[in-house]
Amino acid sequence: MKKSENISFLMNKIKEGYSIAIPAYGRPNEYYELLQSILDMNFLPNEIIICEDFSKEREAIKEITNKYRFYFDEQKVIITYVENETNLGYDANIRKLVDLALYKWVVLIGNDDLFLKNGLKEIDLFCKKNNSVAMISRPFVRFEKQIEKPIGVSRILNEETIIKKGNSPKLIFRSCGFVGGLVINKEWAQPLATNKYDGTLYYQIYLATHAFCTSGIGYLLMPTVAGRTGNPPLFGESVKDGNLHIQGAYSAKARAAMWKGVLDIGQDVGTEYNINLVNELRKELMIRQSFHVFEMNVGVSKITLLELKTELRKLNLYSHWIPKFLYFINLIFGKYAYYFYYLTRKIVQ
Repeated sequence: MKKSENISFLMNKIKEGYSIAIPAYGRPNEYYELLQSILDMNFLPNEIIICEDFSKEREAIKEITNKYRFYFDEQKVIITYVENETNLGYDANIRKLVDLALYKWVVLIGNDDLFLKNGLKEIDLFCKKNNSVAMISRPFVRFEKQIEKPIGVSRILNEETIIKKGNSPKLIFRSCGFVGGLVINKEWAQPLATNKYDGTLYYQIYLATHAFCTSGIGYLLMPTVAGRTGNPPLFGESVKDGNLHIQGAYSAKARAAMWKGVLDIGQDVGTEYNINLVNELRKELMIRQSFHVFEMNVGVSKITLLELKTELRKLNLYSHWIPKFLYFINLIFGKYAYYFYYLTRKIVQ
């Protein structure tokens, strides 16, 4: 059987419906809360698929999954639980989830985030109107410890729409930088699967650039998920992740590697479709996203700040006045720079 025929055969077997896909790694308490938030929704998925990526808390994750299997069986929701034999890393685990999911619409969610009660219903309404869209993004609620005490809502647009060529490519990163609640059309995504960008921690951006250049990224009006802030990253166990990423922090070199990945993806995919994506993506990283990075580096040592500036310069992401200004804010005020970022967010909101 030829490769193209094999892909066609696989696509014909995909069922219409929803698979919630969880790349599980550690954080059993948060994972427990996530499964409960899915059970509490007023519209349930056809499947929940979990790929546990060889974490030290594997047994706890397995035990929680088995506990909830009973409740989801009662609701006729399939639970697919997979334990990876080795740690694949974020990108490969996302790709595996999409590949193994039984249903057309694969809804990604980090295992420390939560679904909102009406989350999947909002997605379902959009999918019924836009059955051929490649991906779907959404506003999301931000919270620290308790969803009942939200910090705010992250929103990039004030209307339901489809983001595609003709819009600014900066919306690719704004809509898909955060993975929680992203929806991937499996029929569309499977033929694009690649390990070329493993280790960038941005496989969803690779898919999003293709979506932007083809049938588009849908954007919902209402939030569907809540993203937990403050948790340190757990990347760094896989061979590809571990070369640069340190568990519990985003080092300057790791952040630079992630953003280099975004720029490489933008360059490669843009060339494939003859669309200039990389210039706008570079501006997005240098201007808007530098705020988030320097905010995360409040109170670090002067040596760490200098390393961050150096890495940004290497990628030509330090030529604008905003990253320069933020660098000096952090350098001069140290831990007290927190109040600058806090007040800025209050004013912007």
